[in-house]
Amino acid sequence: MGWEAWSYGIFLFMIGAACGSFFNVVGIRVPKGISVAAPRSSCGSCGRQLNAVDLIPIFGWFIRRGKCHTCQASISPIYLVGELAGGMLFAALPWLVARDELWIAYPLVSVLLMLTVSDLAYMLLPNKIIYPAMLGFAALRLWLHPLPLWQYAAGFILGGGLLVLVSLAAAWMGRPAMGFGDIRLMALVGLVMGVKLVLMCIFLSAFLGSLIGLGLIAAGKLDRRSPMPYGPFIAVAGLLCFCFGDPILTWYMDLVVWQAF
Repeated sequence: MGWEAWSYGIFLFMIGAACGSFFNVVGIRVPKGISVAAPRSSCGSCGRQLNAVDLIPIFGWFIRRGKCHTCQASISPIYLVGELAGGMLFAALPWLVARDELWIAYPLVSVLLMLTVSDLAYMLLPNKIIYPAMLGFAALRLWLHPLPLWQYAAGFILGGGLLVLVSLAAAWMGRPAMGFGDIRLMALVGLVMGVKLVLMCIFLSAFLGSLIGLGLIAAGKLDRRSPMPYGPFIAVAGLLCFCFGDPILTWYMDLVVWQAF
């Protein structure tokens, strides 16, 4: 890449990190019914209002060494991860998706980051974020739809419907049922990506959730009966499918055909 591309990428990273900081605020405040505009951000332990240094995306966390400047209470790494994820994803998207799909990609990343923060903090995926996102993506897909419109409608129904069946089956077997927030989020992913990729997202999110869950159990960090937020796995799987879904499906189908013969 030339210096123009590097400059463009750095600019997008800075914008994404700043947006990631705001997405953290949305994900933390909306589930508690607090305005995202007021009051000003403050330390959750001592209540001190954050100053300009504290609010610098990414660098503020490192300057303060992950602790409040006043009371030395630890600052959750969720804030740092949200800002880093926002920066890296905003910078990478122009090289990962088609130009027209950037109109979908940036809002999708934004919504998924907000919901991930919320689910990690409270194990809650707020309707106040999901429902407006559904309306927004429905409007975007009416305007920009590489696939036939019925594919996105079917993806919406299939994404949510399959998780409803999974939840009912789990309840019937006496296991914890899937939360309705997860069901709505998968329906949202189906609305954005259509039938083919939402099926892939369901499989991939289940695989990632099982892999991480088993790893945490093996490490003694999680009990088998302990609940685990599923929204982040849907978010990661959704972004992977959105950016790389078609090449992955092509590779998989080629592998299946090769194995068959």
